[in-house]
Amino acid sequence: MAGTGRKIFIDSSILIAFIDGGNSNHLIASKAIRDLASLGYRLYTSSEVIIESYTLFSNEVGSSVVLEFLQTMLQSNIEILFPQKADLITAHRILRVNKDKQIPLNEALNATLMQKRGIFQILTFAHWSNLFGTVASRA
Repeated sequence: MAGTGRKIFIDSSILIAFIDGGNSNHLIASKAIRDLASLGYRLYTSSEVIIESYTLFSNEVGSSVVLEFLQTMLQSNIEILFPQKADLITAHRILRVNKDKQIPLNEALNATLMQKRGIFQILTFAHWSNLFGTVASRA
């Protein structure tokens, strides 16, 4: 199948828009995820993205909705990446070297996980610092 080697990381801004039908970017995020899957992209996210999305949802909707979101993520074809201590050490180094850029810890950690897996694109509505040469694809 064409495109089976293509990988893309899905960040929380996309997941939130995808799940929340009232979000102004819902249709864009839904179409982007469907299109990527149909083109044979391997979709990835991280446990940090799942936790961040879950936390944001839990503040806005009922517990049954956030539990459904978590179940959907666990049953989806999106591979969830989990950090190890070495990944946190690498993220810490990134932050120390880039003190002037004010990069958030979750971004440095996700970039570390992406680099480790050879993922060079992230689908996002948010700002991205292009760490390790990654490219932000806007939905």
